This record gives sequence, structure tokens and C-alpha cells, in this order.
Amino acid sequence: MNEREEVLIKLKQAVDNFVSEDRAFLLIPEIRTNIGYALSNAKGVEDVAAIPGRLSVAFNKVIYCLPPAFGASDHVARVILTAMSFDKKKRSAINVKYYDEIVNNLPKDNVFIFNRKEEPEESRKMEGHTMNYMIRKAYEKLGKIPNFVVDLGDYGKEPSIFVIDEDPLIVVKKTLDLLRFLK
Repeated sequence: MNEREEVLIKLKQAVDNFVSEDRAFLLIPEIRTNIGYALSNAKGVEDVAAIPGRLSVAFNKVIYCLPPAFGASDHVARVILTAMSFDKKKRSAINVKYYDEIVNNLPKDNVFIFNRKEEPEESRKMEGHTMNYMIRKAYEKLGKIPNFVVDLGDYGKEPSIFVIDEDPLIVVKKTLDLLRFLK
């Protein structure tokens, strides 16, 4: 089996683990959720597998229409590719809904909180640049890629939490662990 097949199989297993959790729907933001997993030598979006159309919610159940595919996400792929530019092992990420209860309980030494108002205007104007800027700032501040990056959002931009780690099974486990902070 080649690496591309391995990435798709592991990502599908992680997505199924996420979907099988009864309360996972609580973690899906308005913009919906995607989870990605990159090839070890990923250079671009086409080297990152994700869920086409993202994960969504219907009747308090997480649903998705199509299996993982390469090039299916730009948003989460940019987070992963930027993380990998600093730490080759950080090959997977997911975006989930922002809750104060979760953010207040994240490990202080492994979280970066990003305020979009601090992003330079020229960076904000470039489509798709905010994710790159956010992850780069996380690395500059912490000297590592943290497992949790909190995007506080802005006008018309929903706040969210990114969970980043080595593979999607670990990412999903850490993500589902966040449910314990929600009553």
C-alpha cells in the first residue's frame, strides 16, 4: 500500500471515530468542520486529504457526503501546510466550534490565541493568507506548533479552534476530549 492510500484510510477511520461520538455535533461551527491529513512530503493543497464539502450537522448528528480526497480543502490544508513548514510531524488538523468553556481549559503551554485585529492590513487583504499568518505567529510566539490554535474571529469571520497534531486519529481523540468541558 502506498502513502496516499494509507493517508486516505487513516483519515476515513478518524472521521468515522468523530462521527460515531453522539455529542460531536456540538463541535461543528456554522462554517462547518473539516479535518485534513497531509502526505509526509506535502508541498501544496493537492497533497492534503480532507472531506469534500466538509462535515456538517443534521438532526444533531454529524454527517458527510463523500469520503476523504486529496485537494478537497483549502482552509484546513493551509493550516497543515504552514504547520508542516515549521514541524514536519504536524500533518493533521481539524477546525471546531469556539466555546469559552473549552478555550479556558486548554493547556496554557500548548495553545495560541489569535486575534485577527492584530493581523497587518496587507496580510488581511490577501485571500487565504490569514491561516498562514496565524500559524506562523503561533510558532514565533511559542517556538513550536501548538496542539491548539484559537482564532477569535472578526466581523463576518466565525471564531474557531484548530486542533493540530501528527495524524488524524490523534487529532480526533484530542478534539473529542474537549467535549468534557461542555455541560
